[in-house]
Amino acid sequence: MSALAHSLSRLTRRFPRPAPEDSRVVRVATLLAVLVAVAAVAIQEEFTSQAILAAGGIVVGYVVSYLRRRGSNWWLKIALTAGILFAMREFFAALVANPYDPRIPLVQLFLWLQVLHSFDLPARKDLKYSLASAVILLAIGAVYTRATTFGWFLVVFVLAAATAWIALQGRQARLPLRILVRLGAQLSVGVLLCAMAVFALTPRSEGLRLRWMPVSPHLPWMGRLHAGIVNPAYPDVAGRDPEQEPAVFNPQGYVGFSTFVDLRLRGVLTDTLVMRVRTTRRAFWRGLAFDAYTGRGWKMTDRTVNEYTSDQPRIVPQLGPDEPWPAGSEQVVQTFYIEAEQPNVIFAAYRPFELYFPTGAIGVDRYAGLRSPVMLETGVVYSVISRVPEPTNTLLKRARGEVPSSVAERYVALPPIPDRVQRLADDLTAGVESPYQKARAIYHYFQNGFTYTLQAPELPEGADAVDTFLFVTRQGSCEMFASAMAVLLRAAGIPARLVTGYATGTYNILTGYYEVRNSDAHAWVEIFHPGIGWLEIEATPSFESVVDFGQQPTGQWLVRDAAEWAVGAIVRSARALLGPVVGGGSVAVLAFVAAGLAAGWAVRFRRRSSTRGPRDRIEGDYHAMLRGLARWGFVRSPAATPREFAAALPIALRSSAGRVTRLFEAFRYGHEPSNPRTEGMSRAALHELREDLRRSRGRARRPRPLGRTP
Repeated sequence: MSALAHSLSRLTRRFPRPAPEDSRVVRVATLLAVLVAVAAVAIQEEFTSQAILAAGGIVVGYVVSYLRRRGSNWWLKIALTAGILFAMREFFAALVANPYDPRIPLVQLFLWLQVLHSFDLPARKDLKYSLASAVILLAIGAVYTRATTFGWFLVVFVLAAATAWIALQGRQARLPLRILVRLGAQLSVGVLLCAMAVFALTPRSEGLRLRWMPVSPHLPWMGRLHAGIVNPAYPDVAGRDPEQEPAVFNPQGYVGFSTFVDLRLRGVLTDTLVMRVRTTRRAFWRGLAFDAYTGRGWKMTDRTVNEYTSDQPRIVPQLGPDEPWPAGSEQVVQTFYIEAEQPNVIFAAYRPFELYFPTGAIGVDRYAGLRSPVMLETGVVYSVISRVPEPTNTLLKRARGEVPSSVAERYVALPPIPDRVQRLADDLTAGVESPYQKARAIYHYFQNGFTYTLQAPELPEGADAVDTFLFVTRQGSCEMFASAMAVLLRAAGIPARLVTGYATGTYNILTGYYEVRNSDAHAWVEIFHPGIGWLEIEATPSFESVVDFGQQPTGQWLVRDAAEWAVGAIVRSARALLGPVVGGGSVAVLAFVAAGLAAGWAVRFRRRSSTRGPRDRIEGDYHAMLRGLARWGFVRSPAATPREFAAALPIALRSSAGRVTRLFEAFRYGHEPSNPRTEGMSRAALHELREDLRRSRGRARRPRPLGRTP
C-alpha cells in the first residue's frame, strides 16, 4: 500500500500544479452562487430532498477543498472517481426505469457531480469551473420552473455570481469586501438590464419542440373505472335528476365537468390557478362533450366508458366510430401540471391520440372524453399528443360527403323548440353551403346586440333557455352562447354538440407556461363537417376564435404577451374586489378600473392645482440646488435661513451657491419680478455649482445638516 502511495505521489509531482487559492472571500462568493443555483432547483418537488442533501454536501466539500488546497489529495481523487462511476450507474438505472422523461435522471446526476466536484477545488481555475457549473444548474432550474418566483433566484444568483466573478478576476492583492460587493452589484445590474433588453427584442419561435413526454410517478389506484364523473363541486348522485333539483351555483368548481350542464346557473368562478400547460401551439383544453339538449341544459345519453391499460405510462386510446381522423390536422404536444385538485377528467386538445398518464389506465367515453381512474391531485403531471384539426380554406370549401347515420341521429336531434328559433336558424343559414360557413354566420349574428356576462337574468320557470337567450335577455355566459349556436346548427340540419373544458389561459412571459385558472372554464361547440371530421367553433364573441390559434405563434413578441399577462393580472385583482358590482365580465371590470383611475387622477390633479401655485424659474433653480447639495450630504437645517445655509457650505461651493441664494431671496422676499436676464444668471450659477460639486468630489466630507440649530 505504501509503495502504491509513493508511486502515485511521484506521478502527481511530475505535473505542475497551479497556485492554491487562499482567499476566503473568493470561495464564499462562489459557494453562495452555487447554493443559490441549487436552491433554484430545490423549489421543484421532484428534486427538493436531493437538492437539500446536495447543498449540505457542497458546503462540506468547499470546507474540505479549502483545508486540503495545498495537498496532493491522491486518495481523494480516487474516491471522487469512484463516486462519479456510482453516480453514472444510478443515472443509467433511472433512465431505464423512466425512458419517457430523461430530465429527472439528468438533473439528479448533475447535482451529485456538483457535490463531488466541490471536494476538489484547490485553485482559482477550479472555482471558475464550479461557477460555470452553477450557471448550468440555474438554467436547469429555469427549464423546470413554472412560477415567476424564479425571478428572485435569478436576481440573487446574478448578484452573487457577479461578485464571485470580479473576485476571481482580481489579483492576489485582494479588493476590500465593501468595494467588491459594490462592483458586483454594478455588474449584476448591467447584466440584468442587457438580458432584459435581449429578452424583449428577441421574437419567439412557433411553440416549443418537446423531445420528451413529462409524466409524474405512478399513481396507485384500486378497482375498475366507473362511468361517473367525480366532481366535488357538483357530485353525481345515483338516482337523482339534477334537472329537477334547484340550481345551486358553486364558485369553486365548474358545472361543465359533470353529467349535466345546468343553464339555469348564474355566478362568477374564482380565479384559483388550477394548472399550467406547456404546449407547442395554443388550443382549448377539452374535457367533456354533451349530445342531448333538454331545454334547461345538456346531458350525456350514453354513459359507456371503455378502459385502456398499459404497463407503461404511454397509452394509445381508441376513440369511437363517431370520431373520424381529422383531415388537415396538425400535431400538438401538451404537458399539463395540475396546481389544484381537479375532477377525474383528463384535459387535452382535440383530437388526442397518444397519452402519457401516471396511472397506466384511462377511460374513453362515447364523446372522445378522457377519464382518469382517480381525481387529478395537485402535483400530477401528464402529457398528451393530439392531432388538432387545421383545415385550409380550400379544404373547407371543397370538402364533401355524407354524414354518417350514427352521427346524424345523435347530434341533430332536438326536443320541441319554439317556432321562432327554427325560423331564425333558417334565416341565418339560408344560401350558405358548408357547415363551417353556417357556424360562422351564426357567430357573426352574435356579434351585434348580444352581451357576454356572468350575471344574466334568471331563467323563468318552464322557459326554454336558448329561446329566452335569443329573444328576451340577449345576454349570458359562454354556456348560453355555445348552447344557442349548437341548437341553431341542429335546427339547420348540422350535427353539433356542446363541449366544456378550459380556455387556453394566460401566457406567462417569464416561464413560457400558460396559466389556466378556475375562471378560464369555458364552453364551445364542435360541428361535424363531412370530409373533415369534428371542428371546434367558438360561439362567444368576447373569446378568440379557435381557428385563429394555428395562425398565431406561441409568445411571438414580448410586448403583446406582457400586455395580455398584465391585463389578466389587473382583471383578476379587480374582479376579486369589484366582480359582484360589475357582473364579472373582463371588459366591464377593466372599464370600471379605468374609470376609477381616471377619476382619481382628475381629483389629484385638481387638488394639486388648487394648493400649489405656479413656481418661477428662479425658485425652481433654488430647490434644484437644495436637492443636488442634499445628495452630497449638504442638508439644509429647517431652522437655517437661505443665506445662513449658503454661508455654512465649503469655500469651494459658496460663490456659486451664494449667487443662486441671492437671486432667490430677491425674488421670494424682495418681491423683485424675474426676467430673462435674472433667470439666465440663476441657471448659470446653478450649472457652475454642479461643476464645483463634481470637482470637489472625494475632498468634501459628508457633514451634518448645515445652518444654525434651533
